[in-house]
Amino acid sequence: MSVWDWLGKWVPGSGGASVPIFYDESYRLPLTGIESSVGIEPRGVDFTTWYLLEKGVVRPADVHRPLPVSYAELARVHEPAYLESLGRPETLARIFATDPSEVPVDTLLTNVRLVCGGTLGAARLALARKGPVVNMAGGFHHAAPARGGGFCAVNDIAVALAALHADGFDGRTVVVDLDAHPPDGTAECLAGQEKAWIGSLSGSDWGSLPLEVDETRVPEGVSDNDYLSLLEGLLARMPRADMAFVIAGGDVLKGDRFGRVGLTLEGARRRDRALERALRGVPSVWLPGGGYHSESWKVFAGTVLVLAGKGSRAIKARYDPLSARYQRISRLLSQEGVPEEITLSLEDLEGSLGLGATLQPKVLGYYTAQSLEYTLFRFGLLSHVERLGYSRLRVEVGSTGAGDRIKVLGKAAGQEHLLVDCVVERRPVAGEPFLFLNWLSLRHPRARFSERRPQLPGQDVPGLGLGREATEMLLLMAKRVGLAGVAFRPMWFHPAALSRSRFRFADPVRQGRFEALVRDTAHLPVQEATRAVADGRVLLNGEPYRWEPDDMVSRLEPQAGDADVDALVAAERERCRFTVEAAG
Repeated sequence: MSVWDWLGKWVPGSGGASVPIFYDESYRLPLTGIESSVGIEPRGVDFTTWYLLEKGVVRPADVHRPLPVSYAELARVHEPAYLESLGRPETLARIFATDPSEVPVDTLLTNVRLVCGGTLGAARLALARKGPVVNMAGGFHHAAPARGGGFCAVNDIAVALAALHADGFDGRTVVVDLDAHPPDGTAECLAGQEKAWIGSLSGSDWGSLPLEVDETRVPEGVSDNDYLSLLEGLLARMPRADMAFVIAGGDVLKGDRFGRVGLTLEGARRRDRALERALRGVPSVWLPGGGYHSESWKVFAGTVLVLAGKGSRAIKARYDPLSARYQRISRLLSQEGVPEEITLSLEDLEGSLGLGATLQPKVLGYYTAQSLEYTLFRFGLLSHVERLGYSRLRVEVGSTGAGDRIKVLGKAAGQEHLLVDCVVERRPVAGEPFLFLNWLSLRHPRARFSERRPQLPGQDVPGLGLGREATEMLLLMAKRVGLAGVAFRPMWFHPAALSRSRFRFADPVRQGRFEALVRDTAHLPVQEATRAVADGRVLLNGEPYRWEPDDMVSRLEPQAGDADVDALVAAERERCRFTVEAAG
């Protein structure tokens, strides 16, 4: 479902300041491996936007659709040879830490240019309204005139500022960069511009910066109070501005994979309050920068809450934007009579009239191929797969000895590929009826395995990066046909580890052992931990450990807390100590 169709059905919120934002569903990076290999949450921009819309902080009328910047606009900042190199998958793969086979060049460049266009559009609107405007992506501060890196292909701030100068703007500009990493690319792009000031607080050292950059290196794991004290000093040194760009970095949280700053969510919110006060009345563009923590999206959501005058509003700890959005779309589909309106096909009708055709197969006795394809379209999953380079997508359903089968197929390079292969059935687990997932393969055959994205047990090609979306859709399917939830039996460590936020082992003792394994392998990427378990290099209390396949469940209605169950989980978790031996 297009975000623009979806926004048209949104119930606007009321009250608070109006905060214009620039956003497009194509802001999501079309790179399927970065979540598992790098630790980037590719849905982060969407999570923040969906939350703000769901809670009425941003109204549909405040959402502006960006236009991609032209190459002429990029050429004001970036050298021609570098821009030409961006057309090669090897260049983009280096910048985005992935394998060239995974890079859909045209789609990724469209993404980069669109986000850059969002920053430019926000800058022009900020000058017009003399206040803050938000771009939901951007802050590509590592891109320099002749190079890119650190997930930054072009420098959107420098490109936007150059366009403003071409428009006739000649005022003083400040760039307040509060990403956890220093603004090396921005400093190079703006070098020699007397009316541009760059101030930065960062938690790492990427080499010397130009003397005109006011750069403060904060101590690793700095406390909220100490950080805010350093920020007050930076803002006191900031000159009076006619235009401001702010990178309200989401990688400042304690536990961020690449940031070393160590703030709490409340500390990040206090940071943004101080920024908002210092820039009140100044045209300003607010950008999220980086973020490599599961809650990074909450940092920038808090930024927009502050700008909207709702900075005291807390975000619930267990709020899941993906689940909330899917439930809303499901309700819209139900109100429209979908999929019931389209499940009765011509083949169904001919079969019921005895005209020689057989009844069209239905998954779980309910979903036809057409209804599933329409649902995938409305949830936006088909468009995402198309962005990866597949076309003419279609859905097939049928039956196997293990249950009902769903296949999604698509064409690339003149060949049809199997992209999704799913087998489900109704099955009791712990005395309750569940939608049991016997098999799920999300396949990206255009990509290939690499050192960054190694082949995992059970894989023949890399995945599509849509595991969380698939889980939410299966839960909605279970709800529609009156089941208790979704269950599956992970045959390896990695599917259990990647789904642990939504699933638990039905056996509490098994859950406790699993939690201990996750705890004791937390220092390893999931791929390495999976390989160590599969290779027999993991020991449980000093003895060789073999993975134990068992049923995991995700219930539609959470069960009330059971002290006895919790005690069993905790006792087993504390009893178990896992160690990992080095590879031979």
